[in-house]
Amino acid sequence: MDEDPLTIYFDGEHYDGWTERTVDIPFYKEQVEEHGDPVLELACGTGRLTIPIAKEGNKIIGLDISKRLLKHAEKKASKEDLGIDWILGDMRNFSLDKKFKLIFVPFNSIQHILSLKDLERVFENVKRHLQPEGRFIVEFFNPDLNILNRDPQEEHEVMEYENPYGEGKVKITENTSYEKAKQILHLTWFYDFEDKKECREWTSRIWFPKEVDAVLKYNGLEIEHKYGDFDGSPFTNNSGQQIVVCKKKL
Repeated sequence: MDEDPLTIYFDGEHYDGWTERTVDIPFYKEQVEEHGDPVLELACGTGRLTIPIAKEGNKIIGLDISKRLLKHAEKKASKEDLGIDWILGDMRNFSLDKKFKLIFVPFNSIQHILSLKDLERVFENVKRHLQPEGRFIVEFFNPDLNILNRDPQEEHEVMEYENPYGEGKVKITENTSYEKAKQILHLTWFYDFEDKKECREWTSRIWFPKEVDAVLKYNGLEIEHKYGDFDGSPFTNNSGQQIVVCKKKL
């Protein structure tokens, strides 16, 4: 049994292997440059964003629920001689003796929060830790009905990446099943390690665009910008992401 509640994140090295996305790094660097530090990254994982932001000379703290991912992040930061504070915590109930100019939840990690009650706890925590003129950035997928309406028996390719332990490639495929009444997407990931196979299950809460706007508004967060991509383009019907920049309502 994995020690972490989010069982697909079972290993820091493998996590780095399948999260090589870099398109969002310039976007977050620009946001830090605009809004300033200190910065708090929630669901920081292995520091994929935290470390590049710190290398720019910014004060940033990374918080994550996974001991394994944080341990790997700390090891990577040490190689860069970066003094980043890595905090084991849950974005729903963390408490830090500091307020931040920027707090962000990247990589659609907010969608691991499955209930409205828990999402509202996250937002309350964020507001408590924001400076008066601070900003909060959160990412959601823009739901794709083709994915939500898949046949649960069909297996779909997800990705392929080099095994970090030098044992060939790792292939990931998935089955998905969408629970419409609760807006929960159930996923089973099948890992083909060439010499063995594993499967791991996880869930993602689906948030539709107007629903995102409303839940932020009614939790005291005013939307300043809603982008559809990390190039700063506006959110449209065809956008894959909902990237929202907010501030506390005064």
